[in-house]
Amino acid sequence: YGGTPALASKINSETVFALQEFKVPLPMYVEDILEREPDADICLVDHQQTSQMNPSIKQENIVGIIDHHALQSKTVITDKPIYIDIRPWGSMSTIIAHTFLTHKRRPSNSVAGLLLCAILSDTLNLLGPTTTEWDRLMVAVLSEIAEVSDIQSLASRQFKAKSRDLAGLSAVGLVNGDQKSFSFDIRDGFKGEVGFAVVETTDDGVIMDRIEELLPEMVACKKERGYSCLFLAIVNIVKLHSNLLLCGPCEKSLASKAFNGEIKADGTIMDLGKRVSRKKDFIPAVTSSIKSGWTMP
Repeated sequence: YGGTPALASKINSETVFALQEFKVPLPMYVEDILEREPDADICLVDHQQTSQMNPSIKQENIVGIIDHHALQSKTVITDKPIYIDIRPWGSMSTIIAHTFLTHKRRPSNSVAGLLLCAILSDTLNLLGPTTTEWDRLMVAVLSEIAEVSDIQSLASRQFKAKSRDLAGLSAVGLVNGDQKSFSFDIRDGFKGEVGFAVVETTDDGVIMDRIEELLPEMVACKKERGYSCLFLAIVNIVKLHSNLLLCGPCEKSLASKAFNGEIKADGTIMDLGKRVSRKKDFIPAVTSSIKSGWTMP
């Protein structure tokens, strides 16, 4: 597309690993680019909700969206037609890799490597429930271009890098780091906003041991952001197993209807079993429960 890569937020340790692994310099932050070019055209990637957009981006400057998420609440609204490519695949990077091929263009070694890392992250090394045959095909193609002979080794090192910084994060950082909000306005039913945060790690025990810090922070975040409910899922990306933290009676009620998992630790933890994907496992179940008549206790 001939665009300029831009960071929408601070990058995590997993992204740092990918950039260093394939010797790619850190892109500029989008704020800095827009300060220099206020009317620059913007293509959103991996999101299309205004609640997830960098606040420096004006909706009228959005000319494209490449994504793999459902169109839910707070989707971008534009005054004119724009380029949109949304597919039900495991990763937005699978879409971009496929577009390279359909345009008969070969990505560079470094771009192929970054796309490969992104697909492995999104699909949990092709083992997650969102994985499609297109993701598997693009991983095979990209690993060849990026000259990665051992995909399992790359994924293992990448996931360890992702988990390395989590232990040092504050409770605020863990609750707010990967959090998305979803608005509901059901006729004669629930009206409100649900926050859903996720922590993906190779060592969930380290995070679970901090539950006494995390629960009060969830309550504080819930109040600050005006959520009706706020969940935090701790996902072990090696064992493909999750636990859901419940910070109050509203969360316990909705989680019981949505997931029907075993609740333990005085009602503050629900075992979600093999459910690991916010996109495919968590939000659809919550949405279905709310639409089928769940109301706040």
